[in-house]
Amino acid sequence: MEKMLTKRGLALSGWEEIAMRKTVLEGKNKYIPNPNFANKGFRAHVWNNGIGWGNEDLPYRLANAGYKVVLSCVSNLYFDLAYEKAADEPGYNWAGFNDTEKPFYFIPFDYYKNTREDTNGNPIEKSLFNDKERLTDYGKSNILGIQGQLFGENIRNTEILEYLLFPKLLALAERAWAEDPDWATEKDQEKSRISYNKDWSMFVNVLGKKELPRLDYYSGGFKYRIPPVGAIIDSGKVKANIQQPGFVIRYTADGTEPNINSEIYTKPIVEKGKITLAAFSNNGRKGKSTIIENN
Repeated sequence: MEKMLTKRGLALSGWEEIAMRKTVLEGKNKYIPNPNFANKGFRAHVWNNGIGWGNEDLPYRLANAGYKVVLSCVSNLYFDLAYEKAADEPGYNWAGFNDTEKPFYFIPFDYYKNTREDTNGNPIEKSLFNDKERLTDYGKSNILGIQGQLFGENIRNTEILEYLLFPKLLALAERAWAEDPDWATEKDQEKSRISYNKDWSMFVNVLGKKELPRLDYYSGGFKYRIPPVGAIIDSGKVKANIQQPGFVIRYTADGTEPNINSEIYTKPIVEKGKITLAAFSNNGRKGKSTIIENN
């Protein structure tokens, strides 16, 4: 097949398996880059870098070995994974969870740097990557780009599709189309953290105040995910916030669901009892409710 495609000026694209072969190391099966097809234009969509699974460096190994690589990493770029661990969130959890921030902090040439958790959502030690292969300058020349995946076998309607896709897709676009930001290459951890927080704050403000309101109306309106309201009890008052600015937080204190006419949250809530909060988009669409007891 490789000869047929080459003769016609075509390149073979497929999942990572087209670039790998099985061998045995210390009595155990191990997959390694297949030297037979390296440097022949094969394009491998490499997904299997699950954090904690042992192949965290697979995309870089294949790129360093001469394969053209599309970073399709399950660690950050699988949009059919649920946003968070919650029973009412649609999506899978077999490889962890994928919120809007994961595609944003993905660094294509060094995703080890900003990886924060394993596939079970547990914090990781950076020593996890000590023996992992780093991407060489030659390997960088073989990275074709990054790609988000959203498998549709359990997506029953357009609403679920749009919910899982947006706003993750906008975070992917930011990382795919923009040059490496300062925090991606800064060696000083504290300087990198400060730079990242500044860029993330700018991104979510543009996202919530400019881009998502466009999606409210573009092509009939998209049912993107409205983030749930975060709430805590502090000194007898309910304090609320939200990940993405631009939404209106409304609440009730009588056990009913908030609606477009409910009280707007502007300061800590002093009412007692069952406080129910929800965020609303510019066109009045409601996100998931958050319930907290203020006794």
